[in-house]
Amino acid sequence: MAKKRLQHGRTVEINVDKLSAAMDHRGLSVEQLKELAGVSIGTVNNLLAGKPVYRTTATQIAEALETTLGVLMGASASSGGAATVHEYLVSDVLTDWIAASNGLRFQICHLRHLELDRQARGKRFDLRQMTTDEEQRCRTWIKRHPNVCESLQDHPNIARNLTAFHDPAESFYWVIDEWIEGESLKRNLGRKQFSAAEAKGLLLDIARGLQGLHEKGIIRRELNPTTILIRSSDRRAILTEFELAKLIDRGPTVSTDDWPVDPYRAGEADADDVDLRADIYSWARIGIHALFGELPEIGQENSALEQIAIPSLVRDCLGKSAAVFRSDRPNSVDEIIHVIEEWSVGS
Repeated sequence: MAKKRLQHGRTVEINVDKLSAAMDHRGLSVEQLKELAGVSIGTVNNLLAGKPVYRTTATQIAEALETTLGVLMGASASSGGAATVHEYLVSDVLTDWIAASNGLRFQICHLRHLELDRQARGKRFDLRQMTTDEEQRCRTWIKRHPNVCESLQDHPNIARNLTAFHDPAESFYWVIDEWIEGESLKRNLGRKQFSAAEAKGLLLDIARGLQGLHEKGIIRRELNPTTILIRSSDRRAILTEFELAKLIDRGPTVSTDDWPVDPYRAGEADADDVDLRADIYSWARIGIHALFGELPEIGQENSALEQIAIPSLVRDCLGKSAAVFRSDRPNSVDEIIHVIEEWSVGS
């Protein structure tokens, strides 16, 4: 009996939601995490099934995911902020602090309403230690997300925002969206190559979301697999994270100094005169990744497309949309939607 107690003390249970979110954030498949952590594939699968493992193994997993064991084990929500915020309980902190391209730090949390049977996805932005001017500037950036969501509140491919507010007790700014049961496209891409039918649905969903944004005069600008959620119930792609969206025909809206490299972002995305063709570029790069099974080097898209069994019209559309020079890309999302809608992939 004493031996069993000793073994039990050496094992820990990792929170499955937090483990999945950490893998999601880094875009790691089970196989990739196994390699990075130096564990067996059975160990990773056991963790995802909620089974306990030795603490040393759990620590290896945390280090491979560039997080801490405390986060993966489900450390108290109050360790990073209030356990409740307005009418919501912070039931899980799903990620460590993430740095956005504009320097804002945020965490993603799983929230539950204190009175209603409602879940929510909360992003809390860290405004601590900022000057008044810095905080005001950051609030302007943060509010762009709920404003974009509000302008397209009934669109099936745009996240639905519930509320946004400043929490003076913790100096966090909260943006709360509806809870979408599913995972990011980044995690999906890390797991498998998409079939033609899956890729067609994905490309149409993303393009229709972009169409809705463009009709409202909004350029997504930094579209990538991390900012697209795939809903489990129907595999629908839903666009989110609009803090860096740009309003067409306005002046500079977000500081773009030292943006980190993003292989899905158009080269001109950080320019003041960026237009909707930047989103078309990102759309194509994501689509080629889904169809090809990996993301080709910039400029190698056509070579990758030649290896994919798709109609020539679809191949040409994706190739032109991924052109380095925006003058070579289609002028509107409507053009690419028409091509993808006409794509017959069988039953």
